[in-house]
Amino acid sequence: MSEVALKIRIITPYGIEWEGDADFISFRSTEGEIGYLPERAPALMELTVDVMKVRSGSNTLQFAVHGGYVLQEREGLTIVTDAAETPEEISVERAKQRLKRAEELLQVSKSRRERARNEAKLQRHMLRIEIGSRG
Repeated sequence: MSEVALKIRIITPYGIEWEGDADFISFRSTEGEIGYLPERAPALMELTVDVMKVRSGSNTLQFAVHGGYVLQEREGLTIVTDAAETPEEISVERAKQRLKRAEELLQVSKSRRERARNEAKLQRHMLRIEIGSRG
């Protein structure tokens, strides 16, 4: 691990999902793929629904994050998201069932709002299948 570690906190509505030191973190923001090393300039970014990787020494943790925000301060990052799931927490079978249902709902969506909501569900379930299959 580098001499100066990033202090990472991943917070969901249910509490702190993960907290610890890391050498590197990568995620997808609305601006594109981002990677952080310790002592970067402060920033605030919006997260997309995608994989977040946290490298700590020889370990790399992966989380399925469902949007949210990243606040980068000099010594660390705070991630606030609706959900941050590890591969071990994901039921691929259940995600496949929900993906099928979301696809069906998308076909019959009448309003733009309903269509956007169902597309977001589709995206989350596809991510769960991707990450859950790795675990």
